[in-house]
Amino acid sequence: QNNLNVLFHGKHGVGKTSMIADAFKRNNIKFVMFSAATMDPWVDFIGVPKEVTDEKGPYLELVKPKSFRDDEVEALVFDEFNRSHKKVRNAVMELIQFKSINGKKFPNLKMVWAAINPENNEEAAYDVEKLDPAQADRFHVHIEIPYKPHLPFFISKYGNDIAHAAVDWWTGLPDTMKFNVSPRRLEMAIQMFKVGGKLHEVLPPSSNTEKLLHSLQNGSPIRDFKKLLLANDETKLKDWLSAENNYNAVVKEIIKSPDGCLHLLSEEKV
Repeated sequence: QNNLNVLFHGKHGVGKTSMIADAFKRNNIKFVMFSAATMDPWVDFIGVPKEVTDEKGPYLELVKPKSFRDDEVEALVFDEFNRSHKKVRNAVMELIQFKSINGKKFPNLKMVWAAINPENNEEAAYDVEKLDPAQADRFHVHIEIPYKPHLPFFISKYGNDIAHAAVDWWTGLPDTMKFNVSPRRLEMAIQMFKVGGKLHEVLPPSSNTEKLLHSLQNGSPIRDFKKLLLANDETKLKDWLSAENNYNAVVKEIIKSPDGCLHLLSEEKV
């Protein structure tokens, strides 16, 4: 609404691209999204030289893409911006600051947004270039997207039961495993489940796909467990915990807050 340039920071698979596209679509902004890693600054927005002739003879003129030629674009988005070639980043520098290319202003261009992966990351070395501090400073707003599944998004797309089952399963993964199961990969697993595919073909073998499958088929055990605790029906809760799959799914919850149900478990489990 305020025509600010925005830079999204975040690890892989957290939905940066989707969030940006959704924001522009909801606000009816005419935007063009580029995959910066595969861009050619001339072909994609500066223009391709073409020989033309007038009364004085031949000369070169730049033929721009239609959206730039007609000045239709209100916003530009550069996905994977720090994977782009230096020539691309230099060309974008002028666009970010002056909303122009080679000095030619685009009156309807209001903002430039971009998304980048971390430059320094302990878990994995992203194949990215360090963003020039002067260029990063051209973006008014910097937004860090947390590395976790966004529950409202999953609910809106897959419903309460599947969303809670998937996100609760992901939350219970060891931190080292979470890096190998990005929120995007978790969504791939849901999609595989819905078409009757095999989860172990989408997820790492050691991520306990059996537990996720059970949760997707039967709902989130953690959610059911919390409902039973609130209902204060010890008979139902004891029966529910007697099923090994249920107990294994919520054992961490029991350890966090044992008072409500520890007395319902066998001595061995206690």
